[in-house]
Amino acid sequence: MTDINKFLSDVEKIQKHDRQNNGGKSNYDRVKGDLRRLFERNAAAVGELADSVFEYWENEYIYRSADLAWEPNEDNRNRLAAYLAFLENSDEYQELISDDDWNELGRLVNFEAEDLDVDVLQNLMKILVSKGAY
Repeated sequence: MTDINKFLSDVEKIQKHDRQNNGGKSNYDRVKGDLRRLFERNAAAVGELADSVFEYWENEYIYRSADLAWEPNEDNRNRLAAYLAFLENSDEYQELISDDDWNELGRLVNFEAEDLDVDVLQNLMKILVSKGAY
């Protein structure tokens, strides 16, 4: 199992645990803190950039959903995993990242660049250039 698959499994466990403790009903507001901490822990090498990427995902995909009770749905879980893979310099799930997402990820990387390790920044920039974000 890759780190990304473990991450997805952990996301599903968080949601399952929430449903089990709440009569089978899910609620994004109850799980969002755990999801954010899980994402940030898995992307610790990029520091505050992880929080910015999570916030972008949440605002762009979760809060625009018609029904927050079912979020994150499978597509949105996979998209978050794709963002994590990008932050970890992996190409898993990158086909799920849209051109608009790449542009926003590029903007976020630029904003956080001075706080990133040089090697991490170079790896992120290579991916962003290859995806046409710059």
